[in-house]
Amino acid sequence: MSNSPWNVKNRRRRAPQPLTPQSAQVKHVPLTPPASDPVPTEAPRRRPRRVSKHQAPQVNQAQAAPKPQRKRQPVSKVYLGIVAALLVFAIITGTLFLINRQRMNQLVEERAAEAQRILDFKQSHYRVRERSGYHDLIKKYAEEYRISPSFLSAIIKCESSYDARAVSRVNARGLMQIMPDTGTWLAGRLDLKNYQPDALFDPETNIRFGAFYLAYLSDMFAGSPVMVASAYHAGANNVKHWALTRAEDKKTITLDMIPMDDTRSYVRKVMDAYAIYFEQDEGGTADLPGMQLFDLQRIGAGK
Repeated sequence: MSNSPWNVKNRRRRAPQPLTPQSAQVKHVPLTPPASDPVPTEAPRRRPRRVSKHQAPQVNQAQAAPKPQRKRQPVSKVYLGIVAALLVFAIITGTLFLINRQRMNQLVEERAAEAQRILDFKQSHYRVRERSGYHDLIKKYAEEYRISPSFLSAIIKCESSYDARAVSRVNARGLMQIMPDTGTWLAGRLDLKNYQPDALFDPETNIRFGAFYLAYLSDMFAGSPVMVASAYHAGANNVKHWALTRAEDKKTITLDMIPMDDTRSYVRKVMDAYAIYFEQDEGGTADLPGMQLFDLQRIGAGK
């Protein structure tokens, strides 16, 4: 009994034996293993999907490599200053451009208005001469006395504006505003019999007398249009006096040398009208106010 392994009394204990695979202890391991990390089970493999020849293979976005993100650099104050300066420069440049554009448009409009005013001024001179019906008489007596028909037309325009019945406050008459006593003197020079002052209202007589008188003044003042027009308005003796006291050569005066305001204004108007009619009659442009009367100058030079 004492040798029975089941005897609980004084029995002799054996030393612990190492565990071996053949040991009985291994055979009696607990049915439930101790808790430990679970072993991951392998997911069932999917069969690869067949890709059609005409279908591009799909890329798994999750498997794609993530793009590296750029770190935002702090904006420097120098860069901000440059951007601000460029913005201010653009604003100032745009404002100046708009201002200059407005000034340019205004200048173009002013020039267009001035050109239209000059054109209207010219047309008024052309119309009044054509409508008067005296253009043929002007050309006839201008050719007879060898003076410029343009200058003769200018005198008529400034004296009466082609009104054959015009009378001034000093009793000057007709188209060229000839005084009655001057008409009597001209009738004697032209050897007209039975002359009467009322004959100055006759357009042909008035134009003939005026053309002859302009040729006479042209001989006296060497064909200078300024001096001829001045003498026609203020008298030949006054013009001679102005030349002696104001001109360097004691012979020729210019527009700015005329001391009388009304005569200077009258001569300026004659020169403007002369340039307008000269442009139409001769197809050229007259330079005023120092332009010479070509036909009158020929007479003054004895040609």
